[in-house]
Amino acid sequence: MGKTDGKNEESEENGIGKLFILEEENQNKSKAEAATAGSEEQAEEAVDGSETERSASGTIVEEATLLSESDLSLAESSINSLNDSLVQNGDMGNDSDHDEEQGASKRASPEPEMTLRDYQMEVAQPALEGKNIIICLPTGSGKTRVAVYISKEHLEERKRKSKPGKVIVLVNKVPLAEQHFRKEFHPYLKRWYQVIKLSGDTALKISFPEVVKSHDIIICTAQILENSLINANLEDEDGVKLSDFSLIIIDECHHTQKEGVYNNIMIRYLKQMKRNKKNRKENKPEVPLPQILGLTASPGVGGAKNNQKAMEHILKICANLDAYKIMTVRGNEIQLNNQVKEPYKRIEIAEETRENPFGERITKIMTDIQSYCQFYPNAEFGTQSYEQWAVQKEKSAAKEGNRRERVCAEHLKKYNDALQINDTIRMIDAYNYLKNFYNEEKNKKNQLCLANENSILNETDSFLIELFYESKKKLKDLAANPKFENEKLAKLRRTILEEFTKNEKARGIIFTKTRQSAAALLQWIIDNDKFEDVGVRAHYLIGAGHNSEFKPMTQNEQKEVINKFSAGKLNLLIATTVAEEGLDIKECNIVIRYGLVTNEIAMVQARGRARADDSTYVLVASSGSGVAEREHVNSFREQMMYKAIRKVQDMDPEKYLDKIHEFQLQSINEKKMKIKKKKTKTFTENPSLISFYCRNCNELICSGENIQVIENMHHVNMTEEFKDLYIQGENKTLQERFADYQTNGEIICKKCGQTWGPMMVHRGLDLPCLNIKYFTVEFKGEKTTRKICKQWRDLPVRFPVFNYADHCDSDDDSDED
Repeated sequence: MGKTDGKNEESEENGIGKLFILEEENQNKSKAEAATAGSEEQAEEAVDGSETERSASGTIVEEATLLSESDLSLAESSINSLNDSLVQNGDMGNDSDHDEEQGASKRASPEPEMTLRDYQMEVAQPALEGKNIIICLPTGSGKTRVAVYISKEHLEERKRKSKPGKVIVLVNKVPLAEQHFRKEFHPYLKRWYQVIKLSGDTALKISFPEVVKSHDIIICTAQILENSLINANLEDEDGVKLSDFSLIIIDECHHTQKEGVYNNIMIRYLKQMKRNKKNRKENKPEVPLPQILGLTASPGVGGAKNNQKAMEHILKICANLDAYKIMTVRGNEIQLNNQVKEPYKRIEIAEETRENPFGERITKIMTDIQSYCQFYPNAEFGTQSYEQWAVQKEKSAAKEGNRRERVCAEHLKKYNDALQINDTIRMIDAYNYLKNFYNEEKNKKNQLCLANENSILNETDSFLIELFYESKKKLKDLAANPKFENEKLAKLRRTILEEFTKNEKARGIIFTKTRQSAAALLQWIIDNDKFEDVGVRAHYLIGAGHNSEFKPMTQNEQKEVINKFSAGKLNLLIATTVAEEGLDIKECNIVIRYGLVTNEIAMVQARGRARADDSTYVLVASSGSGVAEREHVNSFREQMMYKAIRKVQDMDPEKYLDKIHEFQLQSINEKKMKIKKKKTKTFTENPSLISFYCRNCNELICSGENIQVIENMHHVNMTEEFKDLYIQGENKTLQERFADYQTNGEIICKKCGQTWGPMMVHRGLDLPCLNIKYFTVEFKGEKTTRKICKQWRDLPVRFPVFNYADHCDSDDDSDED
């Protein structure tokens, strides 16, 4: 979820509010994700009901009584905004994770046949007996189909026993809710059950608990459930409880760890297990808990370097999901291998022997900036370590109020980005990146001069802007010379042309690191006629989150691209990691990881996309980059993962349960300590005790008492004094609309040109909305340097709610005749 980044991300809200039902044709807006400052004084869930909970063992976690506590850190987790909605759709599609044997005509029938292959039935069996399990099956083997079958059998069994049955399917990406609904759960189960999906577009309002009551199977992002669980703690009418469900299916369940939303939900589950044990000893009613089914293609090893640590990681995932067992195919491996074919794998190494005058020119500029500011970083230009140094230097200079160093560090990071783009894509892409940045800087300074006649360009700003424009023509000329082009691109070109030449029906994905590189690679393909000659029809596929400088795709745009790819209108996707996991992307002949290596989970997921017959998985990397070496490490860790899973499966049952209980207790106690620690920091400060300073020029902007909050996420300052400190800049990106408010340009520091946030239009009012990352914060009475916060919820302060009536025109007389 977009998160508005961060990986989209800084607006906040504390409850699900109302959800919305929306017809498919109205899904045309991207919504901001919202994180919450939350109501953090939440009571423990009420203990009610009479059934015992389901647990991995049948016995409950041992240990001392937990103190009654509010789940502050649960509320703190990124909460999708009040505009999460319900979308009901009757479309059927082709099987997303399963190669149907019955054929397309059978699949499109009103009542498609529900059958499982032998290997699928093997891994499903314990769940059909009512046990909590994790199903680990490769991409393309039909995990979702198994989940549909288990859901149907579960609901039928509950009905036979005259017990209420309710299934909720949790996903970690909004498009997956649509995908699972349209292609799996709804087509197969609509005859017998009410199935609905929840996502982030809005229309007719209806509360989430009402939807839960009126449907048998609910498919939604995990955050929607977490929001409603929080509301239940607050005794909110819109809350639900875990006991409202009889089966929870967790897709991509390897994310059930640390502070992820899946784990937040499961911590609640484990805590209720513990309370149930206490209640049982005291002959008190126990709260029924749902059966848990986890789905994953690869649980990973969590960075383990040896078999013991790998086993520990697998056991922790099992403990977090209270799993009776982690299931893989052992008795029907031949059938599975026939169904899921491994692609041919190769690594293309580009020997970097080219001259690089473009890169040399940039490093010369960077050297001049370092000399100007007397910086001596212990990192090489163009590397990740240099980027980390520049980011830290910018932060420390901002805290200290040293504008000269802060601005220089910011510009050095931009040049370092350009070096990385030059290393990955084309010189012209790196040049355009810098040109756009400095054109924007220059435009902001011009706006300042127009708005303030007395405004004088700061010496450091002048130096940095002039330094670029002095080199601009030379950089442009060098970027246009193909003699100095990137050798990796030549390897990539040859790989793509080979595949599309030998196979006129070829289909492929290129995975790359950043949104910027995805867009640049698409432009590179468009600009090269050879790709068109062999029938390449490409588009990029990137995330919907707002944590990046590059404009995100909306969820509707993502869906359109995937649909075109499935229909054959597109045959090459250039994707960031958004396409690695879960999304229904048609089987590919070739998958290329272009200089991108993360962990063994991502490797398995990406490779699983190459599941057409005689498919190929290619890694393109530079010699000396370390990428090929990391890929070998991931292959080693993948084998370590399978060995660890096998060893966990073969453990003595009592020892397995002991370990599971030990890790569950550890998770509960760690959460309790985090909550206590958070309590000591939360809402201890009066807003008047903090001051905000411009991150760039160090000018005092306002006191915390001037800040008000809209919808628990938008922080605005409506004082007359504040209006004198900024000018309103033009909004160069497409206008963004969210619910009943919209952005309308941005507010810019009148003194230095630093962006402070968007100008938001809300219910007819123009509201200057502050983004905290553009400020430094000073606490009165503290002797330490100022603080930098990524999100408003990082501040231990509760701001007053914005009162619309105080600011709207109360006079009934209008200007109209």
